Amino acid sequence: HKQQLKQSPKGQYPAGLPGEDNPWRQNPRSYLRSMEGPILRLGLGLLLLLATQHAPATAIPSPQCQTKCGNVEIPYPFGVGVNCSFTEDFNISCRVQDGISKPFIGTVELLNISLAGGTVRVRHRIASYCYNTSTGVMDFGGASGFQARDSPYRFSDTQNKFTVIGCNTLAYISDSNGTGYQSGCVATCTGPSALTDGTCSGIGCCQTAIPRGMDYYSAGFARGFNTSRIWRFSRCSYAVLMEAAAFSFSTAYINTTKFNSTGSGKVPVVLDWAIRSNGTTSCEAAKRNESGNYACISRNSACVDSVNGPGYFCNCSQGYEGNPYLPDGCKDVNECNHNPCPSGGICHNTIGGYRCSCRAGRKFSKQSNTCNPDTDLIIDVTTTGYPMQEGESMPMNPGSSYYA
Repeated sequence: HKQQLKQSPKGQYPAGLPGEDNPWRQNPRSYLRSMEGPILRLGLGLLLLLATQHAPATAIPSPQCQTKCGNVEIPYPFGVGVNCSFTEDFNISCRVQDGISKPFIGTVELLNISLAGGTVRVRHRIASYCYNTSTGVMDFGGASGFQARDSPYRFSDTQNKFTVIGCNTLAYISDSNGTGYQSGCVATCTGPSALTDGTCSGIGCCQTAIPRGMDYYSAGFARGFNTSRIWRFSRCSYAVLMEAAAFSFSTAYINTTKFNSTGSGKVPVVLDWAIRSNGTTSCEAAKRNESGNYACISRNSACVDSVNGPGYFCNCSQGYEGNPYLPDGCKDVNECNHNPCPSGGICHNTIGGYRCSCRAGRKFSKQSNTCNPDTDLIIDVTTTGYPMQEGESMPMNPGSSYYA
């Protein structure tokens, strides 16, 4: 069953910044429910999930399955094509856009997948609110919402921030019906001279964190905060939930359309993903394998509980790397390739680890990761004394080792 694209009705905005006697301040949840018209929304802007009913799990994808789309690696449990993903939730479509192959989750462009981190990065539209000099009214554009319900995905609360740009802007973020999470961000400025590159603390730019577990968000702008009187130096306001590390405020975002036009009106947002199908809530439940589709099938793999919603994902055990979702997908890491031992030391790769040793006459120090003179040898030499008698030999320490 495919979810249908939804739109919330357009309407007016709450006038002005909420004060002590404003119903927003007194009861924001009740206020949002009653203000279906007052807060401008386009509602659902992007449909992320395609299927809520799952095909049987495929333990081993076919060798013919596509593992790359354009420049983006598509590792299992994700897959392109029939029977190439763990479930339909992890299906990726590979499409040609502007002559370039690009991967998509539903209608959302996929930028990259992290197995170890349990994240994906996708491109998401920016909501804009701009003064139209021809008509004399404020125009809303872009997308004001993002849907990830009934899917493996949740918005990362650690890597994203609700970001608002403008010089007379109040933007809201909430769930779909105004009964759960709501917050807002105010960005103002007295003029271009008040702005500072790289600073987002309320002057021209505002950011706020989101809670865990969000699988949907909707954004809106307050009508009382607009650019109709300051359009000569700041015509547009913007609001979007986006990857915090991908953003650095520029003063050019205020007096030009650079923020919206740089990525064709889209910015990256990070989604945490996990195996959440068949009611799976944790590693403990998944390991019982009652459904017969426990995902961490590689030897030397480990199950990791999701910290953002129910479910789990898989990692290779310490000292191993690769794909824990495939048989024998986790391979021993050759730590010696990264030169972990000190200068003058010798690295020995072991299964799941490594050890360092030092040459004769020196002793390895784990604490400082150095090869130091072997004081035991010095004591032996001092105790033995010189000259040695004919036939005697000086005791030698063949070296010392440290295992990791």
